[in-house]
Amino acid sequence: MIDNRQRYHDKFLKILDQLNVRQREAVEQIEGTVLVVAGPGTGKTHILSARIGHILQQTDANAHNILCLTYTESGVHAMRERLLSFIGPEAHKVHIYTFHSFCNKVIQENLDLFGTRDAEPISDLEKVELIREIIDELPNDHLLKRLKGDPYLYERQLSTLFNNMKTEHWTAEHIITCIEEYLEDLPSRKAFIYQRNGKTFKKGDLKSHKIHDEEERMRRLAAAVRLYQPFLKKMQQRKRYDFGDMIQWVLTAFKEQEFLLRRYQEQYLYILADEFQDTNGAQNQILKYLADYWEQPNVFVVGDDDQSIYEFQGARVKNITDFHEEYNDAKLVVLNENYRSSQLILDSASKLINENKIRLVNRINEVDKSLLASSDKVANSVILPQIVAYPNSVHEETDIANQIKKLKKGRVSLNEIAVIYAKHKQANQLIKLLESKDIPYHTKRKINILDLPIIQNVLTILNYIQKEVERPYSGERQLYELLYIDFLNFLPEDIAKMSIYISDKINRRDNILWRNFLKDKRTLRTLKLKNSKSVYQLMNSLELLIRDYQNIPLSVLLEKLINRSGLLHFVSSHDDKLWLIQVISTFTDFVDRESSKKPSLNIRDLMNIIERMKANRIILGIQKTMFSKEGVQLITAHSSKGLEFQHVFMIGCSADFWQPTNYANRNQFPMPDTLTL
Repeated sequence: MIDNRQRYHDKFLKILDQLNVRQREAVEQIEGTVLVVAGPGTGKTHILSARIGHILQQTDANAHNILCLTYTESGVHAMRERLLSFIGPEAHKVHIYTFHSFCNKVIQENLDLFGTRDAEPISDLEKVELIREIIDELPNDHLLKRLKGDPYLYERQLSTLFNNMKTEHWTAEHIITCIEEYLEDLPSRKAFIYQRNGKTFKKGDLKSHKIHDEEERMRRLAAAVRLYQPFLKKMQQRKRYDFGDMIQWVLTAFKEQEFLLRRYQEQYLYILADEFQDTNGAQNQILKYLADYWEQPNVFVVGDDDQSIYEFQGARVKNITDFHEEYNDAKLVVLNENYRSSQLILDSASKLINENKIRLVNRINEVDKSLLASSDKVANSVILPQIVAYPNSVHEETDIANQIKKLKKGRVSLNEIAVIYAKHKQANQLIKLLESKDIPYHTKRKINILDLPIIQNVLTILNYIQKEVERPYSGERQLYELLYIDFLNFLPEDIAKMSIYISDKINRRDNILWRNFLKDKRTLRTLKLKNSKSVYQLMNSLELLIRDYQNIPLSVLLEKLINRSGLLHFVSSHDDKLWLIQVISTFTDFVDRESSKKPSLNIRDLMNIIERMKANRIILGIQKTMFSKEGVQLITAHSSKGLEFQHVFMIGCSADFWQPTNYANRNQFPMPDTLTL
């Protein structure tokens, strides 16, 4: 054990020696507050892990006295893996969490205090219906009540607003105050003042129509935020919660239960926060509560406003500037050595991002974010980024597909080629072109499993069972449809023979029903079916399921259907087995969740839920990964963060896809900029 520890110690010392001057400066500043501005490719994960290792090497703190908060589960995994390579098994004892998982830990460790044992996560459908209920209850003269057209026009805007209020830790009173400040300031803003003379106005006159429009928008927003508390009350009455609630619960508990807060404040002697620019108001408040116990808290935050993914109205800059102002004696370290790109690429990117005036470099004088290429492999590359204009997207996609084909012929690894876009739908036609040219690719797409044939077939069987239970022989049409379901293993020739037999009987006015006919082994033998076994198995399974319907929960009935129908065998022998297992598991998990909310849930209830989901455009989604051992990476800009490729194409670089959301965004109320100034 001693030799093993010494080995990790020696390895860690070598890692420290490899740090550049500014990285080492950040790592070795153990005590007090530290703000690190880490540009792309400057090794932020590296220094976070190295700092944790340095704390354990240089102080008496134990691993469980260190809390590292990051934004995503992938960030947690990356941090843990890096730390394991630095310090070994001790890394498992360091508390590395997302903000949500940390709050869940606090809740689970104090269930009696939080009293959430009987609460259930709210589904997307329940949330939609709850908001519609609020809209239905509004008086006719309410600003959000529509007596003509779509009565639920503001449904999505309300959902987005309530989510933002929860995640940013905003109260209705706070937003209304910001609205008043915003409206009061409008007459002094250049955008609302004529800058030259006109026929009906003079330079310096107010644009009264524009101010009026803005006042109407803000009145509508104020009316909307006042519905937040009724929304929360209805959630509580239904014993429902969402992920945002977990943070709110912990914030409330920390505020009202001092002993609880003290427990965690005293445990965590060192706090680190990654992706600080992407944390929202509620998450920042969690961090502040934990740090406030100490006069000189040991808080280390790493962020970069230029790499914000989850930005809300300029919050990416405000997070960092607020921290800098609150801890004005914090050590500021700017990492500027990039190990990923050439100097030409860095200079081109810098020229582009400098067009954005809402940046940290314009708020904090000491910050200079000019990046220096420091990779021995690519720093001095003379390849410049190219801007190519095409007449339309067809020309663009065709040219890129041809360029990729040329790279493939030149024996360039397809894994080193990436196509980056803003939205998945931009890649649809390109995928078809790549497939036509026999070029493999990797991509991830969100799929609605309710649209997949395998789930639709399961629903058809369930629908047949429900009909037969309610009124025997009323599901004849569904029973005939079942014969064509692939996993039931009927042969087309056998179906044809049976159909002709039934048709002849009907023409002779014989009263024959499919349910009786498919159980009549003597008659079926006369047809000399090639796979009569499938017929017997199907009817035996269906009869048992119909019998069990009233006696077992729906989730158990579904499990029996999957096993008895041959679906499980079909999936296990399918070429795309792993994907189909994921699809079936997602559907069964969905049924389990709905059953836990309503133990008496039956097939009709389930069908009703699914129909309401479709009517409200709510999907039951999972990520489908299309993977090849060697393939072009097709990814969104969101997912490309931190990845490296030799050849990169960015498609559809127009305002239609890449421009940030604005007042025209129909899913969001316009917000006053006074909220984030």
